[in-house]
Amino acid sequence: MRAPNERDIPAWFERATDHESAYLAGDPIPASISDGQTWLERTLERATDRERFLWSIDVRDGPASIGTVGLSLKKPGISFVIGRLFWGHGYATEAAREVLRFGFDVLDLSEVGSEFVVDNNGSRRVHEKLGFKHVENFIDASDGAECERHILFKRMMKSRYKQT
Repeated sequence: MRAPNERDIPAWFERATDHESAYLAGDPIPASISDGQTWLERTLERATDRERFLWSIDVRDGPASIGTVGLSLKKPGISFVIGRLFWGHGYATEAAREVLRFGFDVLDLSEVGSEFVVDNNGSRRVHEKLGFKHVENFIDASDGAECERHILFKRMMKSRYKQT
C-alpha cells in the first residue's frame, strides 16, 4: 500500500466507470478521465487535513493499482474498492486489516465503522473475516440504495488476532 499518485488515475477511472463496481461502492460514475485529477487532488488534500487517508493497493507483478483502501478520521470509518479482475483474491481483506491495525495501534482509535450496499456480498465477506458486527440497515439518501452499517471495536480486533 502506498499514497496515490498520478499514475493511479487510469486504474481509478477503469474502476469508477464499471457500473456494477460504482453501484457496489456507492460512488458516482465520472464523466471523463480528467475527473481523475480532481479525485487525486481531493484525496491528497483530505490526507493533508487529516480528514481521510487513502492508500493505493499494489500487488507484486501486477498493474500500478488494483484498488484503494481508505480510513476516514472525523467519524472513523474504513472503505475499500477493488478492481473487478482482483475480486475474490483476499486483497481487500489484507489491505483493510493493515489499515485497521494502523487506526487502532498508531492513531489509537477505539472503533471503526463501515457501510456498504446490501447487495455487496464481497464486502460482507470481508467485514465478517475482520470481525465487524452489523449495527443497522438504512437507505442511503444520496442514491436510495439499501445499505448496512457495521462497526469494529479495538478490543474486538485485538482479541480476534491475538490467536493468529
